[in-house]
Amino acid sequence: MEAYSNNDVKVLSGDVLLTTTGFDWDVFRMQLFDDWHIEVIEEASENQLVFKIGEVTIACGYVEGFKEGSVEAAERSQEWADAAQVVKNHKAYIEVGVLDCQNALQRSVLFTMVAASLLKAENAMGLFKYPVVYRAGNYVENAQGLKEDNFPILNWVYIGIYKKENGNFGGYTYGLEDFNKLEIEVLETKNGAYELYQFLYQLASYLISNNITLEDGTKVEEYEVRYSKGAVLEGQTAKINF
Repeated sequence: MEAYSNNDVKVLSGDVLLTTTGFDWDVFRMQLFDDWHIEVIEEASENQLVFKIGEVTIACGYVEGFKEGSVEAAERSQEWADAAQVVKNHKAYIEVGVLDCQNALQRSVLFTMVAASLLKAENAMGLFKYPVVYRAGNYVENAQGLKEDNFPILNWVYIGIYKKENGNFGGYTYGLEDFNKLEIEVLETKNGAYELYQFLYQLASYLISNNITLEDGTKVEEYEVRYSKGAVLEGQTAKINF
């Protein structure tokens, strides 16, 4: 298994991959208003659009060419079977960054709103947000939950499941770091892959929705939590003996 870095994230960012070159910023501005009632008065200049939502800065920049690392990330996509084949043909991308936002939840909500509106462009194929690429339609659909005060956990946390040589499964989260929490690892379980996925998904959702941090030495229901160096992820992670 390769090791994924989970260093502290200071800017929440991702890349909207495009099937063709060129991007219409005026259409995006209208889309953002239609979707979320966010009005952008700033004009795009030199292939970029920088604007404010309240006190938060949103930076979007058009780049022509291939985004390195996107195909490898697409191979991890769990909802998009031919993601790698499609992604390798993208011609350009939009860099998206949320800056000057200290509130982790607000930062993710704003990023999701902006990314979802960008992904409605006719030439948008998906969002590359390490360590995975999300299909445009899936990401947009999940984002709609925000309109009903439901958090789009599937847009925020990647759940990785892998099979060990003895037939048991291991799993991990990637994305809890965006909410100033340790990522979670289950090093080995006799439970099936589906049960493990559901456990990690529900736990991640619970931690984010209630702003809870797992403490070293505590328990989640009957499962013990221990901090130690990551097995699949770099840095320290919270291990749970599920």
